[in-house]
Amino acid sequence: MLERFTRDSRRAITRALDAARRLGAEQVEPEHLLLALAEDDDGPAARALLEAGLDAQVIAEAIEQDLVAALEVVGVPASVVAATPALPRADHPGFGVPAKQALEQALRAAVRRGKRRIGAEHVLLGLLEPPSVGLARVLARLDVEPARLTALVQVELAAGR
Repeated sequence: MLERFTRDSRRAITRALDAARRLGAEQVEPEHLLLALAEDDDGPAARALLEAGLDAQVIAEAIEQDLVAALEVVGVPASVVAATPALPRADHPGFGVPAKQALEQALRAAVRRGKRRIGAEHVLLGLLEPPSVGLARVLARLDVEPARLTALVQVELAAGR
């Protein structure tokens, strides 16, 4: 399926792998894909994210806040999280089930629109159809409704910019 991805969506996948590694994650999750899409300069996905008020820095902070909140639930205080450096757990993290499902949804989003290639905009749509639990928490933390972000992507696609 990778051959169907465009240059920008392949770049997003590579950036998601880098983000997962940098954040010390064992596998790539949808949140890493979202972060990678926000690191792009241009394109419908990047413009939709910016229109929603999302950039790489705010997404990275929300991912960190979500991790801290999840650890606090199991009794790990934020001070311990802050004092522990993020160390890569794997040189080559794999893709978690939710990330794989999002990429499958990206393929479906492209096919529904009559496209043979999967662009970054389709990856974003795949992330949102429906969002994984982790991504939904991050988007809620950022006060962004998945339906609104989907609509912004569709507006960008309709504009053809």
